[in-house]
Amino acid sequence: MILSRNIGFAIALILTACVAGAIGYSAGASRAPDMRVEQKAPQRGSTRAGFSGPMASEVLQIVDGDTFKARLQIWFGQEITTSIRVRGFDAPEVKGKCPEETKAAVEATHMLRDILSSSPVTLHDIGPDKYFGRVVASVHVTLKDGVETDVAQMMIAAGMGRPYTGGTRGSWCDKVAGR
Repeated sequence: MILSRNIGFAIALILTACVAGAIGYSAGASRAPDMRVEQKAPQRGSTRAGFSGPMASEVLQIVDGDTFKARLQIWFGQEITTSIRVRGFDAPEVKGKCPEETKAAVEATHMLRDILSSSPVTLHDIGPDKYFGRVVASVHVTLKDGVETDVAQMMIAAGMGRPYTGGTRGSWCDKVAGR
């Protein structure tokens, strides 16, 4: 537990340093356009900045229906590996409170794996999550027709999750059991 907090703290420091460095970097002609990093206005109640993106990611592992681990190149020659929570939706929990929730969570996990393994993945609006060692981001995939699509919207449309913008979540057991 202490190790994961230390790793989370280290990731937060690295992200903060990169944002600060990018903001202080001259916007002159020598700056590569694909490495542009802009400071996003902090979200309500937050004093931490984030990355607006897009930022390419290499998906390493699917954790559950709304979280995965990825390697990100955050600056020239600098990479981090972190957990990413998909912004905008909530999937059932693998350690569910009822068998129906656990079954729905396994289905959502498989669908997220299929989506993220079939297309290039980019992150937008990357910011801190409420748990150390994880960030929250809008996750997009580029489909075969070249259209960039929001993963949260795909998962919600397929019935694998529900919209989520923060706060208290209702019971999945009632929802998946049709109660």
